[in-house]
Amino acid sequence: MGIEARLIKQKIGVEITGINLSQPQSDDMLSEIRRLWVDHVVAVFPGQIVNDDQHIAFSQRLGELELINMAALQCEGRPEIYEATNLDKDGNIMTDDHPILTINRGNQKWHSDSSFKAVPATASMLHAYIVPEEGGQTEFANMAAAYEALDAETKELCEGLTAIHDFYWSRRDVEEQAFTKAERDAIPPARHPLIRLHPETGRKAIYVGSHTREIEGWNFAESRALIERLIVHGTGPEFTYRHDWEVGDMVLWDNRSALHRGLAFDDQREKRRLHRTTIAGTGTTL
Repeated sequence: MGIEARLIKQKIGVEITGINLSQPQSDDMLSEIRRLWVDHVVAVFPGQIVNDDQHIAFSQRLGELELINMAALQCEGRPEIYEATNLDKDGNIMTDDHPILTINRGNQKWHSDSSFKAVPATASMLHAYIVPEEGGQTEFANMAAAYEALDAETKELCEGLTAIHDFYWSRRDVEEQAFTKAERDAIPPARHPLIRLHPETGRKAIYVGSHTREIEGWNFAESRALIERLIVHGTGPEFTYRHDWEVGDMVLWDNRSALHRGLAFDDQREKRRLHRTTIAGTGTTL
């Protein structure tokens, strides 16, 4: 019995069943998974029984992995995995002022993983271990579909513009304490096209999010106005999918054409732990 694919929404998302990601996949199967994921931007694999090593092994078939360069965010002993959690190493809920919670709450803004790097990420894959009873969903937006829906005047305005992405801009409203100076210095602002060409599909996508600080050469206020307008447009209901997590779910998304954000939950009462791998980019965007 082969895999089955079910369209989640017309413009974003496909659910893939009939596959066991804990086992090695054939080249043909991997090619089909990649086609479905790239075509639909987000691929959901429900009910997977997968450990961290198997998660890493599958992700590596899609490309070289980024190493999490901020030690505070790494899964212990596995620098390939970012641990999105409100739990300490003993499984207890972190205090409200814990610096890791500060970072994770920042992920409640619409963003594309690693857009603050000169070579941004290709994809991310998140695996749910512990999920809260209420809240904590993840939303995704298809920014390629959003670009196609722009009016001709806005497309012309955006063409050829370069944006500055800065991790610390997206964290400007909090006091970061979890990173060392060396870690901060390792990720200076990066330049990317405002409208990005997808290297596999050839589709154009709006490439802005919470890390996007300003448009190069523009007045700052005008920069912010256009960036915010594009984010609001791209995250409209016709372009977005909200995933309600169940333990064992794995979700793979394309950072080249998607924004995502984690929704809030009561992180002082409920537990949440998800592990993410990040497939590295293969080149600069400009």
